[in-house]
Amino acid sequence: MLTHEQYKEKQRRLEADAEDARKAYIRAKAVYDGICDEMRTLRIEWQEQQRAADGVTEK
Repeated sequence: MLTHEQYKEKQRRLEADAEDARKAYIRAKAVYDGICDEMRTLRIEWQEQQRAADGVTEK
């Protein structure tokens, strides 16, 4: 059985852990979103390059 002090201490630790996890999630989400943006840009640039190359060879 927990004492009130033990309960409060455990609650504080869990809240701190939850806040750390939330911050880590936000950082990871930002990194993930940046990578997705880079992949999208790469794909678009590649498609444009291929279209330009196809246009040159058709002339």
